[in-house]
Amino acid sequence: MAFTITLAHFCDKHGPRSIMCTQTTELSQMDQSTLPDFSKESYCKSCLLIYPKSTKGENVTTLRTEDTKTNHAFVSTQYSAIKFRVLNSIVRKCLSEEATIYDSKPMFFGDENRGYSMTQSFKIKDLEARGSERRYSFIVNCDQEHQVLENWDLIKDSILVMIEYLQKSSLKIELENSKNHEIYLRGKVQHSKSLIEMLKDDELFLKLHLWNSKLLRKLINK
Repeated sequence: MAFTITLAHFCDKHGPRSIMCTQTTELSQMDQSTLPDFSKESYCKSCLLIYPKSTKGENVTTLRTEDTKTNHAFVSTQYSAIKFRVLNSIVRKCLSEEATIYDSKPMFFGDENRGYSMTQSFKIKDLEARGSERRYSFIVNCDQEHQVLENWDLIKDSILVMIEYLQKSSLKIELENSKNHEIYLRGKVQHSKSLIEMLKDDELFLKLHLWNSKLLRKLINK
């Protein structure tokens, strides 16, 4: 059983992209899940994973949460170095398909080669984006179909909690911006914008890492 949780985004410039992938690994193999240094030139703010800087002021590219009781670690990176091609194809399918439904029931698809995925797509309003909204999707993938189906309710409910938090945070920012007439004057100016900028929360991806780790821990212990 090897679950991964991916937050993906349809970038106006680059198309479907993985923003963040959290995966489980044994403590002894934790370094294998750490990404090597890679070029950020092909990433814009919208699709780049941005963590708070370390206490030394260094840029952080990987977050790890260790669970010594189960001898596992939960690692969050821009994308999975181990399952890059597989998850990349799933991200493209999830966010490129015209049949994708947002703010509705989760989708399920998969095969023996790409594993089996539950995906929940959603939108966040942004007046400075194309169509005044940005599209995202949470993707939970596992190599065993029955593991996804047997844990369907747990996965679905956990993802919906995260989406509700993001959308409520977005609504709060929207209400604050509505008091400032300048936002409407800038409304048609499109530029790349990270979720942390949209929601004014520098620790957002840290919170998502902790939520993802909690869900993965529950899936391991079931």
